Amino acid sequence: MLRSGVAGRLSVAWLVAIVASWLVAASPAPAQTPPRDGTVFVHSAKSGKLAGGRLTLLGVGSRVTWIHESGRSGVTAVTQMHQVVFTRTTPRAIGTLHVAGMRGGDELTFKLSQPHYDGKRHTISYKATLLNKKSLRGRAFRAAGTARTFGPASLTIQGAPQPMVGVQQTTYPCPSDSTTTCWGTLSASGLPPGSFLSGFAPQVPGNTGQGLDIDVKVDAYGNVNTQLDLLCNNPYGVTNPNVGINATSVTPSTSVSAPGSCG
Repeated sequence: MLRSGVAGRLSVAWLVAIVASWLVAASPAPAQTPPRDGTVFVHSAKSGKLAGGRLTLLGVGSRVTWIHESGRSGVTAVTQMHQVVFTRTTPRAIGTLHVAGMRGGDELTFKLSQPHYDGKRHTISYKATLLNKKSLRGRAFRAAGTARTFGPASLTIQGAPQPMVGVQQTTYPCPSDSTTTCWGTLSASGLPPGSFLSGFAPQVPGNTGQGLDIDVKVDAYGNVNTQLDLLCNNPYGVTNPNVGINATSVTPSTSVSAPGSCG
């Protein structure tokens, strides 16, 4: 009888363990928070409106779908997405609004900021600036006083790149004289399009204010990638021993010395 009772208890314990493993395997995976860079997030809404400089989505859920450039995808909470996308250094994002009934290419693009999510009312809104100047007239939009309302829609959001400025210590033949060596490549991303990057590369001997002024325009995508053509060697040593890049509205100042290979 004792052996039979022990065997019975072991059988029950084994069955409980199997059922528990099934339950764990069947439970949904927790929502993941993807990296900010290379990820787009998608809202789905029952309707929405444009009014007072804000884009409001109505009938939204508490989660959004995300897709990463690596091919991974998943869901995350709206509040978590806002923490990832809208940061102190990158307070803005780009959104593309597709309304049911729109033809391909008619989507509206916005610069988004100041997100506000109301879970009880199932609404979410963003301060929105229209970028592609598409018409808000047509069958996808209806006039409601000073507002424009629309039906079922999706909003795809991509965060702005993290602001970055750097000078690589690369060397290369000088464009003006291939027998001499130059150094320095200026690169930047996430800067205000059309703004300027400025700086100064002093000359030796003395560093008395003589040198090369740097003034480079940021392209329409917020990027810079240009060779600075700083001279490496002359009879006194390194012509441009360092370069300083001034602070911008979103990045601090930075300074880089010439590479050791310059002499």
